[in-house]
Amino acid sequence: MQEVKAQQASTGTIWTYGFGSIGVGIKNNLLGTWLLIYYNQVLGLDAILVSSAIALALVVDAISDPFVGIWSDRVRSRWGRRHPFMYISIIPFSLCYYLILQDPGDISDGEMFSRLLTLLVLMRIAMTFYEVPRAALVPELSKDYDQRNWFAGAGMALGWLGGAGISFIHMEFFLGDSYFNTSGYQALAFWGGLGIFISTVVTTVGTHKHIPDLHVPPERKFNLRDSLQEAKQTLSNRSWLVLFLSGCIYALLVGVDTGSVTYYSVYLWQWQPDEISVFSIYQAVTVISFSILAPWIAMGRNKKNIAVGIFLFTIFVGPLPIVLRLLDPFVGMQIFPSNGSDALWYILLIHGCLTVSLGSLGFIFIGSMAMEIVEDVEKTTGRREEGLLGTVNAFVHKLVGAGGVLIAGIIVSWSGFDDPNATQEMLTGEVVNRFALVHVIIGFCLPIFSTLLVLMYNIDREGHLDNVNDLGYVEDN
Repeated sequence: MQEVKAQQASTGTIWTYGFGSIGVGIKNNLLGTWLLIYYNQVLGLDAILVSSAIALALVVDAISDPFVGIWSDRVRSRWGRRHPFMYISIIPFSLCYYLILQDPGDISDGEMFSRLLTLLVLMRIAMTFYEVPRAALVPELSKDYDQRNWFAGAGMALGWLGGAGISFIHMEFFLGDSYFNTSGYQALAFWGGLGIFISTVVTTVGTHKHIPDLHVPPERKFNLRDSLQEAKQTLSNRSWLVLFLSGCIYALLVGVDTGSVTYYSVYLWQWQPDEISVFSIYQAVTVISFSILAPWIAMGRNKKNIAVGIFLFTIFVGPLPIVLRLLDPFVGMQIFPSNGSDALWYILLIHGCLTVSLGSLGFIFIGSMAMEIVEDVEKTTGRREEGLLGTVNAFVHKLVGAGGVLIAGIIVSWSGFDDPNATQEMLTGEVVNRFALVHVIIGFCLPIFSTLLVLMYNIDREGHLDNVNDLGYVEDN
């Protein structure tokens, strides 16, 4: 029996596509690491107001995602389905990033909140016009079960290069010896915005040549009743449902963790920015290395089983340093190295590299698994709806994540960081300990449920190959 081989993309296409993840990484680094502490601890805006602005913008983003996704599924133009949206997004995406980090000057808290919310909403909409159509390109560029790991790995590697790279530059050269250096955030605004502009241009222009080879949808008039019926049919896929529910739980965790790493660095471990700036470089190197190895790690194996094993390991190892530090007062002795020691520096460096690289590896396989759902659905419905599948996921996940971001602000405020009477001793003691305890509990429980749901995903290598064969997505011999 002749072996069936699914359609593949060139190596150049994989890395050209992945280059666009640099801008996504820069954006994620801002929203997940620096935005909350900058507006809360540097500009003095209440944490609940900052997290409310982030959450409301995320809700708008969630609503725009399925709209853009379904729209791009149906577009018929000489520039294809996806590229018109990507071109439109480039300048507003870059510009909004830049403006968010500018010093607003002497304005009231209400004015600062309104300014932040407006810029975040505009940046989120611009991001949607870029990220949603771009993500929908991958299942069209390659139908191969193993090569999709390369796409996911390249995206993860270059996303980390962007996020960790800009974080290192920010801590080493812009912030120096203080997390509260206002001018450092303005420097981040310029270079981060420039990085987003370059990466989005390279990917959009670089994948333009593939437009003639991409899927052209049939002409369809929009009918609400028919569209809802089609959406119901598309989203009833079992594998999509379990990844969707798993993602909802994980989205809540990501929201709750917004900005937490920086609060730990400042108040629990009491680092200065330039003392740990190199952490992001080491972490990026390990993530990139694992990302490049991902296709070989999964070669001939079941992606699902590898991802679940990785996640279970990181769930138990991830919070270990914080747990050991919190146990110190209860056991009556120091069981974890003291702040400022070389031992602590090396332990946290190794721990950070291990957890982020393994976690990233797991999500490479999850992202690749999600691509297989496209053909599984098409075989049943006769429609390729990458935009719908991805954006309904994103819609609910971002709504849930918005709730998590609000919880993050409440935790920061409840812990005592917004208390004007809190002394430095209180902030580095009882306040940060309360903050850490809540995060440890949430960070252990939620990922357990999220990971167990992944076990119900049911598309393996053989099933995917049958799908692409039946659909005719095979290479000519």
